[in-house]
Amino acid sequence: MAKNVVINGVTYQNVPSVEIPLSGSSGIAEFVDTSDATLDGGGKMLSGVTAYADGTKYTGSIASKSGSDISASGDTVTVPAGYYASQQTKAVAGGSATPAATISGTSASLSTGSNTLTLSKTISNTPQVTAGYVSSGTAGNSSVSLTASVTTKAAATITPGTSDQTIASGTYLTGAQTISGDADLVASNIKSGVSIFGVDGSLTSAVVSQDSETKVLSIS
Repeated sequence: MAKNVVINGVTYQNVPSVEIPLSGSSGIAEFVDTSDATLDGGGKMLSGVTAYADGTKYTGSIASKSGSDISASGDTVTVPAGYYASQQTKAVAGGSATPAATISGTSASLSTGSNTLTLSKTISNTPQVTAGYVSSGTAGNSSVSLTASVTTKAAATITPGTSDQTIASGTYLTGAQTISGDADLVASNIKSGVSIFGVDGSLTSAVVSQDSETKVLSIS
């Protein structure tokens, strides 16, 4: 910055600096205007460095650092404040460790240091079943092997008897069930007053009587 200087009554315009010969030597002293400097403390200079600003001398306070000042704990690296003259590299302990995997139900998590990644998945699985064992419109396409738990009944012929014969509820019929019929099941073969499988009998029996005196047999 330049200022006006008055020497022996003479004004000199925009003088950036003034040089004055030293007494008893060949050297000179140079005076420079530093009022426009922005330096206001040692926090902007390295430790041991000095500079003047606006007539004040400042000594730097920024510490010089090296790689040995940097520390690492787990995946945390601590870099102290200061000046590093060159690029520094610090290996992180355990940085290449294999993440720990945890699987529970439909969730899986990967952990390394303080970092954890959790994944979850809802799995829908349709078992593979044999055709005929499912209701209409139901299908299966999974490779899961299942053991059948449905009661089955193969093809059979059922002959009517004197007691009821039943097929339990929930039974899957793997073959035709045949109820035997009989062409002789007609009213004329059934005694009158008797009903067999809904067929009312019409057969009447002859009545044989004998006269007690004449011993003559009568059929009616």
